[in-house]
Amino acid sequence: MTEQPTYKTSPCGSCQRQVIWTVTENNKRMPVDPQPTPDGSVALTADGADVRSRVVEAKFRFGRKDLHRSHFANCPNAAQHRRTRRGGRGGRRG
Repeated sequence: MTEQPTYKTSPCGSCQRQVIWTVTENNKRMPVDPQPTPDGSVALTADGADVRSRVVEAKFRFGRKDLHRSHFANCPNAAQHRRTRRGGRGGRRG
């Protein structure tokens, strides 16, 4: 059994849960939950001082135990961090 790498964590700015800050394939910052989970879809790799993240297609996830979940999926304050279609911040408009 291979040992999972350990990545540096820091608190989420809104809910204070520990997250790993990653850089996506589009060079955007994305918080990821630190523990791999069976329903995870995000693969992590170390890249110098950065942790890179990429979403793994569903057909390639079966049996993987190293995938993480985006913190946006379960942060209780995620709506305040979503960007609107006009580029601003805030939740959905009613």
